[in-house]
Amino acid sequence: MTVSFPHAHHPCWSAVRSDLWERIHLPIAKECNVQCNFCSNQISSCHSVGPGGCQRTMTPEEALATLTEEMERSENLHIVAISGPGEPLFNKETFVTLQKARELYPNIRMCLSTNGLLLSNSVSHLIAVGVDTVSVSMSAIRPETVRKLYSWAMVENKMVRGPELGHLIPEFQLAGIQAATENGINVKVNTVLIPSLNLQEIPNLSREIKKAGATLQNIIPLIPRGTMSDFPAPTRKVLNKMRESTERIIPQFNHCKQCRSDVVGIPGCDRTLT
Repeated sequence: MTVSFPHAHHPCWSAVRSDLWERIHLPIAKECNVQCNFCSNQISSCHSVGPGGCQRTMTPEEALATLTEEMERSENLHIVAISGPGEPLFNKETFVTLQKARELYPNIRMCLSTNGLLLSNSVSHLIAVGVDTVSVSMSAIRPETVRKLYSWAMVENKMVRGPELGHLIPEFQLAGIQAATENGINVKVNTVLIPSLNLQEIPNLSREIKKAGATLQNIIPLIPRGTMSDFPAPTRKVLNKMRESTERIIPQFNHCKQCRSDVVGIPGCDRTLT
């Protein structure tokens, strides 16, 4: 059976680790519409690790200049992505950059990471610029757990906290996943495993995201930071056991390097943009 993109070539989707394409993460998205409790200040040194990290944000003009430079440097660079440091769909610069990148490189593949709250309302814009893949960060389904993961969120231009937050976030995330997949966008869900918080509910989360249309889940270990700096990360044994059990529900991606938002190359052997 022939495997097509993104399950072939895309380094953040493919189970086959040969013939991978390089990707570039452009740090465009400065602002965010949620406060995740495991997220600290995303602007950091080039030596820090973890999703959302970057040395600085770029303007669309700077990002496009960087993309052009890197495209000229490598014939294997085929994917442009925006993953942070804030929420890509909350920043108009994301769409400006993707549109200009599409005009410059009509055949390039496009990828985006999101917390999912604005995904339903953004699907038409993503299709217009040709986004192929979206990764949604979703780590809980139970309202009481969601409330422990987020301090606040902007939902439909309103600041939401407390019980309402716990109900609205998963509702909007699942609706976004469904809207994207129904319109032909490939959706993967990134789930942060926090043993003392969401260990028991991840299998049910896996069922719900599959029902919504996601075709891949990426369970990653907590990097203790922010207000969760004292929470223990899962052991490799616990992480592997969770991946194995949820594999029976939805295919699992097991090669994630929890990349920064300002890198280029293939995960594991990439470099930070300057």
